[in-house]
Amino acid sequence: MNISHLRVAAATVAAAVALGVAAPAATAAQARPAAVPATAVAPTPLTADQARSVLDSPELRPHLGVRARTDLRAVAGGDAAPQIQRSAASAAAKAALAALKKAGGKIWSGAKSAAAKGYTAFKKWMDDLPWYHPVRLALAALGTEGIKQLINLINNS
Repeated sequence: MNISHLRVAAATVAAAVALGVAAPAATAAQARPAAVPATAVAPTPLTADQARSVLDSPELRPHLGVRARTDLRAVAGGDAAPQIQRSAASAAAKAALAALKKAGGKIWSGAKSAAAKGYTAFKKWMDDLPWYHPVRLALAALGTEGIKQLINLINNS
């Protein structure tokens, strides 16, 4: 056996080993991730405490209609169906949008540019407001899902 035969044999063995390792890894990478079961519970759009905070907020209260207040009271009472919870969260987000527009100036432009960058940027913008700022207090009452709805409303307005 000469050196060239040994090199070819070594290359063949190396290729076989590489394919033996790479083939299962390639098929594993192509496997689909497990689907989320249909019984997964969606996050609650608005909790009872958040609904009470929205109802008590002097910045949001003037922007709530009769239906919105009724839905928020039902959520605050703890006896609201999921559809009522979603309706109340939507009404709270719309009231927050109206309050932001009413604040105008730097607040509205800051909120609009932060919302365009996503939830994390909007949350940072909100947290950068002074703790006593009325807009920050009103937005904190919305909770995570309400803020996400508000961001969608801002981006679509």
